[in-house]
Amino acid sequence: MRKQLESPTYFHHVEHLKHQQGSKRTLWASLYITLFFTIVEIVGGLLSNSLALLSDSMHMMSDVLALGLSMLAIYFASKAPTAQYTFGYLRLEILAALLNGLALIIIALGITYEGIMRILHPQTVDVKLMLIISTIGLIVNIILTIILTRSLKGEDNINVQSALWHFIGDLLNSVGVIVAVIIIYFTHWTLIDPILSIIISIIIFRGGYKICKNTWGILMERVPDGLDTDEIIQTMKNHPAVVDVHEFHLWSITTDHPSITAHVVVEPSTDDKNYQVINELSTILADKYNLKHSTLQIEHLEKNNPDNAYFEEVKHYE
Repeated sequence: MRKQLESPTYFHHVEHLKHQQGSKRTLWASLYITLFFTIVEIVGGLLSNSLALLSDSMHMMSDVLALGLSMLAIYFASKAPTAQYTFGYLRLEILAALLNGLALIIIALGITYEGIMRILHPQTVDVKLMLIISTIGLIVNIILTIILTRSLKGEDNINVQSALWHFIGDLLNSVGVIVAVIIIYFTHWTLIDPILSIIISIIIFRGGYKICKNTWGILMERVPDGLDTDEIIQTMKNHPAVVDVHEFHLWSITTDHPSITAHVVVEPSTDDKNYQVINELSTILADKYNLKHSTLQIEHLEKNNPDNAYFEEVKHYE
């Protein structure tokens, strides 16, 4: 058993874990509903010989796997850090979302390929069964989309975001199937079935790309959206005791969990006020930029640069 890190209660400490009860309930409910309808849609797609229904059922199957993966990530994200994993297991949330995004892209490409094959080799479909299954699917996906959207308003969770994109794709697919049924019924133009599937796959691809882009930025420790490094550095330098800020790093382990580290050069006259400077800067970062996890190191011009070369360089650019 891994030893958990303990911190005295009288020290300020930002927990590297997430308590996401709302997201858990949302994903569990979505998982049960999705699993049930996936079975219904697979059977309906095989009986009706509809590519739109079969492609949607495969997408729903990926939803089941994605939701299961998301639940696993949320479970580990709620576990406390250990001596080996000092940041806890928060990064698993991002890895799960990345896999979900990649799954969306692969599904979109697969649907596109099958759609092209159906265009080259048209097949007949059972429009009545298509209409029944797609109508049920539309209702189910509307319910799931509403549930996930409300959950995101309460808790920012990238896995819920990826699940939402899955179900938006499913909802559009259901609409597409219904449109295809209407067109086939009145015109007997069966090619609309694969054509609409290809159009919907493009939308699904876009959602997968967006998720992969966001998760990739976090994995590459990109500066979180909405934060400007130049502005934050200047705010820190505006403190009367601060001469310069360097070795500045701003990143996020997972969504809504930014961290910042920096070396802060102070005037020699502040030797007895180092902790006060750090506390004041930490308060500014937390209050103004919501950067509650900050690690700041104090440096002195004379002690760290006895020849004053650095001091002269800093003064030159002021």
